[in-house]
Amino acid sequence: MNKATQGCFFVWVCIAVTLSGCSRTQGDDSSPQAVFSFDESITVGDPQGNPADPYLATSDEGRVFVSWTEDVSDGKGRNVFIAKVTNGGQQVAEIRQANQEPTSATMENLFKFAIAPGENVAAIFNTFASDYSSMGNMSGGMFDIPRTLKVSHAEGGGPFSPERKLNDDGKEVNTANFSAIATGPDGRIFAAWLDRRNEDPEFKQVFMAASEDGGRTFGENYLISDSACPCCRPDIAFLDGGKTVVVTYRQDVRPSDFTNPAHLRDHLMIRSTDGGETFSDPVLISDDGWVASFCPGAGIAIDVDTEDRIHAVWWTGGRKPDEAGIYHTYSENGGKSFAPRKLISEATAYTVLHTQVAVDENDTVYAIWQGVLEDRAQLFLAHSRAGTGEWSQIYRVNDSTWNSFYPMVTVDDEKLYVAWTERKGEASRVKLRTAPLVAN
Repeated sequence: MNKATQGCFFVWVCIAVTLSGCSRTQGDDSSPQAVFSFDESITVGDPQGNPADPYLATSDEGRVFVSWTEDVSDGKGRNVFIAKVTNGGQQVAEIRQANQEPTSATMENLFKFAIAPGENVAAIFNTFASDYSSMGNMSGGMFDIPRTLKVSHAEGGGPFSPERKLNDDGKEVNTANFSAIATGPDGRIFAAWLDRRNEDPEFKQVFMAASEDGGRTFGENYLISDSACPCCRPDIAFLDGGKTVVVTYRQDVRPSDFTNPAHLRDHLMIRSTDGGETFSDPVLISDDGWVASFCPGAGIAIDVDTEDRIHAVWWTGGRKPDEAGIYHTYSENGGKSFAPRKLISEATAYTVLHTQVAVDENDTVYAIWQGVLEDRAQLFLAHSRAGTGEWSQIYRVNDSTWNSFYPMVTVDDEKLYVAWTERKGEASRVKLRTAPLVAN
């Protein structure tokens, strides 16, 4: 294994230990006492297929879609399903299989999709390379073995097209993964991902491609950042009606040197003011000063409010253990600079945590994260009303004794939607839960 792979393995083992219910570390999340006004959770997918890895997105028409994966019958990889969320979040309908080749995209490197006008769906995910091995399956996408990055699309409620390769580097297989996909206000779809087409084993770069036709085709790949942490997902958001495109990722030293005390794992943002054609130099989102000799496997999450403020939520290990936690910051100038970070919740410095953020039409910010409580992986929520700068108390999202992890979140005009994976032993399932927006 190269150093990056060893680092990824270390993080994967830490996550696996945590999710087994035998965590050696305990998060500092306060035990939530009050109950957020969640509706009853529902279980998504076929229980026999061990559903996992949900993803959520809301269309411009306000329809919420959810995807998830299930075991392939021969045990090699996963199939992906996508459905509409109906009946106020209490049912899923119009279930479609979104892949033909088994996917290897799970956890941070999960299957993602974007909704274009007319409820056309564009999806991005990894399929197994020809040298698939049991180690690759175990890693859940964390190991940096070659995989092929694919896209597919569906017209309205129709079937998905056959997968086609997104990478245009001419290689049969690619070390390209950890992707993001999003639809801009003008209907264009942008995909960004981490790519090692340069064949240097020490670092990855961030590439982008855009679709002008709802995901049917994507244009040529182009480089938007010369170096990035190789296993932390990027994120995409839009401002100014889509004229400004911003992309986040975790920084990496080039070349990667895991004995270098300057090996920072802080988050960066780059911005384009010409609709995604060219991007600025990176801006530091927060000077956390976190140094790690491994790939964290946890990206930062961003969303934009009605005033074009960019909100970011993330976990960091900090310069010292007592600085570890879940943090929020925002930018009022399109990502040129960010306000000082604000702590939402203290957390352990030694277990990587995963965050998501969503902003509703009233500019209430919802932060969701995976934490550890009572030796079990659990999910937590806090919210901040527009203009207050203050965060609510912390609420627990999950409602069972299973380990809960990798939350996803979206909103429509009335509700907050949260989906996540639960695991107990070898079994897994996907849960979906809704709550009225805070202003409602």
